[in-house]
Amino acid sequence: MRINCPILSVELYKPDIRRLLLSVPEDEFTGFKAGQYLEMVLPQKNFPFSIANSPHITGTIELHVKPTPDSEDSNVIEQFLDTADNIEVEIPLGDCFIESTPDQTLVLLAASTGITQMKSIFEYLVHLGHKMPVFLYWGVLAAKDLYLDDLCRSWKQSFPNLHYIPVVSEPETSPDWSGRTGLVGEAVLEDFDDLTDLIVYISGGPGMVYANFNAFVDRGMPEQNMFSDVFTYSPRQE
Repeated sequence: MRINCPILSVELYKPDIRRLLLSVPEDEFTGFKAGQYLEMVLPQKNFPFSIANSPHITGTIELHVKPTPDSEDSNVIEQFLDTADNIEVEIPLGDCFIESTPDQTLVLLAASTGITQMKSIFEYLVHLGHKMPVFLYWGVLAAKDLYLDDLCRSWKQSFPNLHYIPVVSEPETSPDWSGRTGLVGEAVLEDFDDLTDLIVYISGGPGMVYANFNAFVDRGMPEQNMFSDVFTYSPRQE
C-alpha cells in the first residue's frame, strides 16, 4: 500500500548516515513484518530502504540513509531529504522476514547498512522472548562504518545469548581496529564447523549474498535455511 508519512525527526549518525523517523497514519497502515522494507516514492523512481525498527513499535517507521559517493540515485535521495517534510512510501515489501522465534541457532549476516534489516529482526525476537542463540555478524569496509556498534553491544544486556561479531574488510583504513578482519561471510565459516542446523538471514548485494550462499551450502547448510531479499529481486538465471 502507498501512504504519506510526515518526517518527525532527522538525526545524524557518524560519519554521514541519516536516521529518519517517520510518522505512520495508523488508521491507514496495516503494519509490516520484521525484516521487511519499503520503497521511497520519488518523481524519478522508487528507492528501497530496509525498515530499521521492530514491528511491535507502532506509529513510527525508522530508516537509515547512507549517501553513496558518485551515485546519481544517492544524490537524488539526499537532495530530496534536504528539504522534505514528508515522504510517500510503498509498504510493506519483501519476503525475507521473521514472524516467530526459530528453534535453531540463528545467524544474522549484514553488510554495511544491511544492519538495519537485522536490527528490526533482532529487536522483534527480543520482544517475542526468543531464547535460542543469535550470532550477529556485521561486515563493513572501515571501523568508522560501525555506526550502531554501541547499540549492538548494549543488546547483550537484554539478550545474553547474543554473539556480536563486527568484521572490518579493509583494516588498513582503521589502524586502531583490533577486532576481526576480512570478509564477513568467511568469519562465519571460521566460527562454525557444522552449518547443517543454522538458520541464516543475510543482507547485502547480490554478489555477496550468492557467494556466501554457495560457500555455506558447500559446508553443509541446507539451501532452504538461508533467507535474503536478493533471492526475490535478483534471482539467479537457470
